[in-house]
Amino acid sequence: MGMARDTAPDASSEAQPILHPGARIVLLDADDRILLIRAESSEMDQPAIWITPCGAIEDGESHEQAALRELWEETGIDDAELGPCVWLRDHVWRWGETFYDSRERFYRVRVPRTGVSPRHMEDMELESFAGFRWWGIDGLAATDEFFVPLDLARLLVPLIAGEIPPEPIVVGE
Repeated sequence: MGMARDTAPDASSEAQPILHPGARIVLLDADDRILLIRAESSEMDQPAIWITPCGAIEDGESHEQAALRELWEETGIDDAELGPCVWLRDHVWRWGETFYDSRERFYRVRVPRTGVSPRHMEDMELESFAGFRWWGIDGLAATDEFFVPLDLARLLVPLIAGEIPPEPIVVGE
């Protein structure tokens, strides 16, 4: 799972961010709620964030394969049909002293049930895992919690209505 707020490397740092292609899941249930994972860690710029299930692409894996693997690892869901890539997001983030340059693709997935489990997460993911929550649009819009992407509530409206963009939309931080 992506772990930190968008932050550019310090200008005095000579280290270049590590390229980190990834896949994210916009997981919607039958009640039009999105599943988000709360990540908390002192290793991140933003100490607590809500993110979609996500992760890095492994060697030899496509974005689609990574999305399905991460969906299983982070939620236990292994029978969902992967929908289209709906959003693209590039950003730099920090974990500890290391900066990553993520190139993410977000895939829409619909599921009829809401039961999820983190039992297949990797140890590093579990270290920052602080829970799941199914969020409705109203709840997203009414809170001051930190979401990735920041304008998640607005971005979800057309997806919930079944409006899939013909080409993935580039989303901001």
